[in-house]
Amino acid sequence: MQVMIITAVAVGFFAYLANRQYNHAFAVNPVTGKQGSKKLTSYYLFATICIIILASVGGLRYYVGTDYGAYYHGYAKYADSVIERIQTWDEPGIAIIAKIVSLVYDDPGAFMFACTAITVFLFGFTLARHTDDFFFVIMLYIFTSCWSGCFNGVRQYLAAAILFAGHRLIYERKFIKFCIVVFLAASFHVTALIMLPMYFLITENLDIKKIVFIMASGVALVFSYDFLFELVGVLKDTESSFTDSAYNQEQINPLRILIALSPVLLYFFLVLQKRTFSGEENFYMGFIFVSASTIIATHNSAYLNRVGIYFEPFIPLSLLFLVNKFDKNQKLIVKATVLILYGFLWIWFLITGSSNWYWVFDRASVY
Repeated sequence: MQVMIITAVAVGFFAYLANRQYNHAFAVNPVTGKQGSKKLTSYYLFATICIIILASVGGLRYYVGTDYGAYYHGYAKYADSVIERIQTWDEPGIAIIAKIVSLVYDDPGAFMFACTAITVFLFGFTLARHTDDFFFVIMLYIFTSCWSGCFNGVRQYLAAAILFAGHRLIYERKFIKFCIVVFLAASFHVTALIMLPMYFLITENLDIKKIVFIMASGVALVFSYDFLFELVGVLKDTESSFTDSAYNQEQINPLRILIALSPVLLYFFLVLQKRTFSGEENFYMGFIFVSASTIIATHNSAYLNRVGIYFEPFIPLSLLFLVNKFDKNQKLIVKATVLILYGFLWIWFLITGSSNWYWVFDRASVY
């Protein structure tokens, strides 16, 4: 836990410096009245440092994350089966990474580092490109457990990172290019195909009818678990009985449902305050409703709940749009409150689910 907290503090420091550089680039000269040069070189330098810290800490871990052992020991199998996986299209993405790593530095630790680095860089740079408050979004990236999540669902977070990096194709209405992105993501985890309908569901137009439809769909799916497990079986091409697994029938922490609903409640609070949303704002608001609906729909199955991984990365950007709707004198207080609350919850989850932290350098003495 200490490693995670120290990492968050270090990232927060450099993210703060990134914000200062961003504001300086767009500052208006009080003498000339002209805007700054808009050169963001220094901004991206500090943002890159943040991303390198997160990628390095996550990539150099050892046996941190439930799935770590399976991927670590499966590395050689992935590398040796790359041709077969491509021919049968059996989620070949992870095998391709393993093969490339084996040609550069044949070591399972290097493979785990590569997977984490790719995931974190895709998430981090996408956040940096689409925000004017990198500190706020990168800290929420950590506090929503999106960063540490990739310690477990390695392939699924790789798929989510690819989708997040290409999510603006939905906003720009470039269907063919978005299909290519989804296809690439599905090469790591086939469940990424569920993002295809998002192209038609999440648009600039968000009205009460669409909100009711999204939320009602989540409630309806609560009573459709047989269908959901059957769908997972089809996507995974397996005859295994998902319903017999204790993990698949495990209910998620109710607190996670409240966390997923909090941006929705904040949205309606702002609507009641006569704040209006349009265009890009509505686009990101759509993700908070889909995310909340997904959590509600899958709250009785920890396995199915993992589909929320695909919507988790959008929470920081969506919350920033919500916070920016407050008056100037309220905005800083609301931002601080959001970060503090999410931060406390993150630390609480770390405490309750804490495990020993090991570095890959010490693996000879660990196992």
